[in-house]
Amino acid sequence: MDLENIIQQILRARRDLSRDDVLKMIYEKKRSAEDYFLDEVAARIIASELGVEIQGEEKTFQGEIAIKDLVSGLNDVTVSGRVVAVYPAQTFSRNDMTEGKVARLLLADRTGTLKLVVWDDKVDLVKTGKIQPMQIVRVLHGYARDGIDGKLELHVGKRGELLISPPDIDENTLPDVADLMDKIGQLTPEKRRASVMGSTSEVFQSTEFTRQDGTKGKVRRLRLRDETGEIIVVFWNEKVDELGAINEGAQMRITNARIKAQVDGRIELHVENSSQIEKTAGAAQHAVASSVLRKIAELKEEGGPFTVEATVATVPNFREVTTTQSEKVSVASFDLEDDTGKIGVSLWRKHAEVVRHLQMGTRIRIENAYVKRGFSNLPELVSRASTTIETVPKQNAQASENKVE
Repeated sequence: MDLENIIQQILRARRDLSRDDVLKMIYEKKRSAEDYFLDEVAARIIASELGVEIQGEEKTFQGEIAIKDLVSGLNDVTVSGRVVAVYPAQTFSRNDMTEGKVARLLLADRTGTLKLVVWDDKVDLVKTGKIQPMQIVRVLHGYARDGIDGKLELHVGKRGELLISPPDIDENTLPDVADLMDKIGQLTPEKRRASVMGSTSEVFQSTEFTRQDGTKGKVRRLRLRDETGEIIVVFWNEKVDELGAINEGAQMRITNARIKAQVDGRIELHVENSSQIEKTAGAAQHAVASSVLRKIAELKEEGGPFTVEATVATVPNFREVTTTQSEKVSVASFDLEDDTGKIGVSLWRKHAEVVRHLQMGTRIRIENAYVKRGFSNLPELVSRASTTIETVPKQNAQASENKVE
C-alpha cells in the first residue's frame, strides 16, 4: 500500500486533522528515527498511534524498525538489538496435548528496551546457550503484541527467525554493555527492578532457613559497589548455588534483580529466579569509587567511601554481636573529632582488633569507610572489608589537614 493511501485513511478516520498535520507527523517520525525507515513505515506508525486501523492489507513492515516505534498489532517486523538478559526456557501443554516451548529475553537498541518472546523450535537457541547476554541479534518476521502485564512484547513464532551476531550490524549503533546497566547510587524503590555492574566490597556466608511448609531455603548476601555507591545484594535459594565461591573485589554483573525497600529507608537488590548472574573476572567494568578525604562536618549523608583524619575523643568500647547471618563478630565503638565536629565510629571484625589499645587523644587516619545512619538517626562512620586504619604521627598532622578537599 502506498503512502497516499495510508494518508487518506488517516484523514477519513481523523477529520480533526489536516493533510499538512499528518505529513508533519510523518516527517517528525522519520526525523526522530534519523530516516531509519521509509515514508510508508513512518505513516503506518502514525496511524497506529492515532488509533487508525489501516484497511486493505495486513499491517506489515519491510525494513527494520526501532524499538521505541513498535506498537501492538504490527506484524512481519525486523528489529535488531543487544540481548540484555536471557531467562530460563519453559515448556507447557497445549489444548491439543502437544508440548510447546517458550523463552524470554530482554532486548535493547539505541531507543529503548522490550521483552522478546521466542516460541517452540527457536527456543533451542536459548536452551543450548547459543544466545547469551550482550550478544547482538536480529529478529526477522516478528510480531508485536501487548503482554499480560500490558507492556509491549516482540514475538518470534513459526515464521520468525533469529540471527545471532549479524555481520552487517555496526556495534557502535547499539548501546554499550555499560550503558545498559543501572547506577547503584541512582536506584530508587519506584524503579522496581534493576541491572547493575560492580565489584564486591564485602561477602557474607550463606545461611539456611526453614519455610512455613517445612522445606529448606538458602540465602546469601554481599555488598556490591560501583563508582556511584554501594548496595546489599541478597541471593536466594538456587541463586546461592549459582553464585558459588566468590571473593571480595570480584567483578560481576547482575541483571533484572528486584529492588526492595527496607523499613529504615535503605534499599536492597534481591536476586531471584528471573535474575541473572555473570561474574566478569579479569577486567573491572567500572572504576571503584575513590576514597575522598573529608572533614567530619561534611559527613552528613549516607555513602562513601571516605577518608577521615581526626582525633580519638572517647575510649573505644568493645562488644560481641550476632549478625543476621548468625555470625558472631567483634565491634569497637568510639567517637572521633576534628575542628569541625564529632562523629561516632563503628569498626567491625579485624578492624575492631586494630584499635583495641587505642588511647584518647590519638590522631588516626581511617580510609575507605562509609557513612550510615545509626541510633537516633545520627550519621556514623563504619568499616568495610577494604577499610584501613593507621595512627598519624604528630609531625604529620598539620600536613594532613592541608590536604583536605
